[in-house]
This record gives sequence, structure tokens and C-alpha cells, in this order.
Amino acid sequence: MRGKRFNLGVTSVLITLLVVPITGCMGGCATQPSTEEPSPPVPPITPVTPGYIRDYDYILGYGFEYPEDWESQVIEVVDGEDTESVLMFTKPGTSTTLIVTIKLSNLTSLEEVNEEFREGLKGLGGTILEEREIVVNDREGYEVIYKPIAVVKIRQVIFIANGKTYMLVCSTAEPLYDEYEKIFDHVINSFIIK
Repeated sequence: MRGKRFNLGVTSVLITLLVVPITGCMGGCATQPSTEEPSPPVPPITPVTPGYIRDYDYILGYGFEYPEDWESQVIEVVDGEDTESVLMFTKPGTSTTLIVTIKLSNLTSLEEVNEEFREGLKGLGGTILEEREIVVNDREGYEVIYKPIAVVKIRQVIFIANGKTYMLVCSTAEPLYDEYEKIFDHVINSFIIK
């Protein structure tokens, strides 16, 4: 095996909580030297789309938008030694989820990503429905739509950059997939890596 294996969305998870300080004065503030460090620069991204929330991790240098009516979920870490961040969001009342995982990786090409993915899915007995190379915000990635089991349909996009694997896993019950496809498109197309 050439790189560190990554799982298919059944990955080990670790939620990294980030607090982005809000600086500024709402009028009437006295001008004094600040002892606080300056806030990080605003990432080079477009304004948030109405109905979505922007999530940006300044430490790991990536961001994306997710629907404002989706809830953040806390999930237990099983094996997180190479996992740097895992964020999970669900549409309340459904089995529809978005999982964004950042892991350390030795993978260096999309061919290696494809090979690792196929090997992992084969071990689970899943079926690939579509796969292709894509470009999102000038970043090449590997996209695959598959069914790990008969009733679930998953769309997964994997990018490699900065010695890391960035994975977006959008999943739902197969009958609901068409209903959520535009949301999945939006989340994926909003993904940026610094």
C-alpha cells in the first residue's frame, strides 16, 4: 500500500471546534493600542449564498458552505491518529448527511486516490455508479457516486493538497438522492483549499 488508507465516509472522526474572534468596535470605542493578535485574513471566497452558512477553518486552510437548516453532529472518534478534522452535518428528520474529513496522507496523485478508493470499496462490497476527475475552484479532485449498500447512495469528492486528503461525503437514502443533488452540488462547488 503506497499511501495511508482513507475510509469511505465511515471514517474515524474528530470534531475540531474553532472560535474565530470577532474584532471591531461598534462606535464609541476609545482608541488604544491592542494587545490582541490581529484576526486572520478573510479567505479568498465569494460571499455566502443565501440559505447557506460558510464554514472556514483558518488553521487548516479550507472552507465550504452548507445549508443553514442542517445541524452539526458530534460523532465519536474511533481511530483518529492521522485525522486532523471531521465535520458532520445532517438534515433534521432525514438520513441525509455531509461529512468533511481532513486527514494526513502520502497520496500524491488522483490515480493513487482512485486506486485506494476502489480497493477500499471492493472490501466493503459496494458498487460504483459514476466516477470522474473534476475541478473545483482551480483544484483537481476525484469524484465518485456509489452505493455501499442497496438503500444508500453516496457522492464523494476527494482532493489531495498540502500533504492531506480532503474528503467530502454527501449521503442519503437512494430514493432521496435526486432531491438533495443540487445541495450536494452547491456544497462541493463551494469547497476551497488555501
